[in-house]
Amino acid sequence: MAEQTDKSVSIERIDDLSIVSLKVSRKSLESACNRLQLASPTRASSGDPRSLWLGPDRWLLVSTSTTPDVIVRNCQETLTGIVHNAVDYSAGLTVFRLGGPNASQTLASGSGLDFRPEKYPLHTCCRTRLAQVAAVIVAAAAGRFDVYVDRSYGTYLTNWLADVSRIGFSSTSNR
Repeated sequence: MAEQTDKSVSIERIDDLSIVSLKVSRKSLESACNRLQLASPTRASSGDPRSLWLGPDRWLLVSTSTTPDVIVRNCQETLTGIVHNAVDYSAGLTVFRLGGPNASQTLASGSGLDFRPEKYPLHTCCRTRLAQVAAVIVAAAAGRFDVYVDRSYGTYLTNWLADVSRIGFSSTSNR
């Protein structure tokens, strides 16, 4: 776990998460959502595993305590009779946790989204581009965001986040 901190933004890399990508047949979405208690559109659920909504028929299932194999097996058992695909993505994604008073401005500087709490409330989940990289960004707690990106962009995004957080932000914003 690498960490970079200044007075306004903390950046932490989160390792050892189990991440499973789940895609469900559109014909069976309602049943699958009920059986697995999947997050509704643009939301992230609570619990373990946590589900992050990525699209009408896609989620990431994220756990700190369950292995990817157990999550996949649970999907197979729970979704019996429903066409679905559950794949271990743990080695394919890197997760960063940003916190602090300027975390939302740091993210906004590399994305077209407004991450202020009134516009991006707790448990909001969205796919977007951050610093020209495809990312999933979750409002995980007050003033804290989890950012999921392809592992191959981990070093690039670490450097970008560190550079942007060092620049600082004016306390008077027109946003």
